[in-house]
Amino acid sequence: MDLTGAPTRSLLRVVHLGVDGRAGLRLRELGLRPGAVVEVTHDARAQGRVVAVGAERFALDRHTCTRIAVEPA
Repeated sequence: MDLTGAPTRSLLRVVHLGVDGRAGLRLRELGLRPGAVVEVTHDARAQGRVVAVGAERFALDRHTCTRIAVEPA
């Protein structure tokens, strides 16, 4: 499943990060990389999601969320 289908308030493990270029590099710098455990904290519906990686929280647009594969942690 990707981040758009993930339920809020559940712990998820990133399986694949299908974001290339500078955006992909920035996400990896923020800790969003394969193997990382994340939590979807807010669902902004058509806008995207807010995810937590450790103590950090950041918003991702819907298109980016569709490119991040996750599984239950």
